[in-house]
Amino acid sequence: MSLRGRVIALVGLVLLVSLATYIVVAWDGARNDLAEELAAARKVGAQTARSAFEDLPRSDHPLRDLRQLVATFDGNRHLRAVVRDGAGRLRFASAVVMPVAPAPSWFSTSLAPDRKPTIIAVPDGRGDALSLWPEPASDIAALWKASSSAVGLFAGAAAIALALIHWVIGRALTPLAALSRGLGTIGAGGHGERVREEGPPELLGLQRGFNAMAERLAEIDARNRALEAQLLTIQDEERAEIARDLHDEIGPHLFAVALDAEMIGRSLGEGQACLIPEQVRSIQSAVSYMQRQVRELIARLRPTRAAELGLEAALGDVLAFWQSRQPELMFDLALDGADAFVPDPLRDVIYRIVQEGVANALKHADTSRISVAVTQTSAGIEVKVANVGATRPATQAAGLGLASMRERVQAAGGILRIQRESAGWTVLARFARASEMVAA
Repeated sequence: MSLRGRVIALVGLVLLVSLATYIVVAWDGARNDLAEELAAARKVGAQTARSAFEDLPRSDHPLRDLRQLVATFDGNRHLRAVVRDGAGRLRFASAVVMPVAPAPSWFSTSLAPDRKPTIIAVPDGRGDALSLWPEPASDIAALWKASSSAVGLFAGAAAIALALIHWVIGRALTPLAALSRGLGTIGAGGHGERVREEGPPELLGLQRGFNAMAERLAEIDARNRALEAQLLTIQDEERAEIARDLHDEIGPHLFAVALDAEMIGRSLGEGQACLIPEQVRSIQSAVSYMQRQVRELIARLRPTRAAELGLEAALGDVLAFWQSRQPELMFDLALDGADAFVPDPLRDVIYRIVQEGVANALKHADTSRISVAVTQTSAGIEVKVANVGATRPATQAAGLGLASMRERVQAAGGILRIQRESAGWTVLARFARASEMVAA
């Protein structure tokens, strides 16, 4: 059952219990009131009859006076007067006013009025008796009409109240329906979904949170797409660079080896065996050079070396790689025994920070000196990549290298700061102590 249905059912149950309680209380009150009304009417009627009977023995026309006494009860809503002789034959009876719309018999029976007559002997010497019979039909009809009207009004008010509750809850739950549709759309990948911020204050927080979440998911999705595109671009560039290296470095030496082998065959055919040792040495030199190039290509294709070689050796290889290509620059490496205090999950992150930081320094600054330091402090682990050299003017928007670096640091629970100055800039990453990382 829906929330609206549950609320309406609960309110309806409360109203039904209230109506039942009202009916029970009202019925009990009506029964008591009817009993009191009939008892009072019986008492007044008996007093009236006894007062009249005091003068009846001295009357010159007792039968006429008795008839007049009975006539005084004509139109009485509560009592009917009946005079019978000693043999039980009817002498006189009053006319009772009956209701136009009597109450149902079950209602009359449920009130159980006392219908026993009050019998008073007539002092006329003939043995006549006056019976005062209660007639509650008019009172019961009035009670029935009042009760029916009250129940009808209560039912009408309850119906209006339930309709208003249905409408109010429907209006209040409309934003929840929008939130539900929005969540389904986001779950299907539609990160552009937004909901209107309206409704009661309790829902405004949910709506704002939903929109903020959708905005964040859209940003993350756009960043992921950009990173995927960059990854594909990097892969293509890496493949193209490997192809160039194979063509430029390996191809000529293979060709040279083929020529030397051909020369060896020609020298043997011409009987010039003295030339063969020189040609063999040339082949050996070319093969040795190609082996070094293949090892460098394999090292570049590996995803990371920090876990395999250790952080200190891997960072040393990074600087050695760039030192061989930029011999005029100075590279400083201070690790302070990093393999002893840097946990395994953090080694690859630090390796990537240094790798990206050094590459950015060479790309975007007139660098003369690059220093890399991994130290342990009282607060945790600190990684610093600093370069000395004027920063070049930016020719394009910042790439995703720094964004990727920042995401790696945040994922590892660290903080990344980039300090730019006229004489150079510094990449600084701080991580919690190893024990805290393990506990987390």
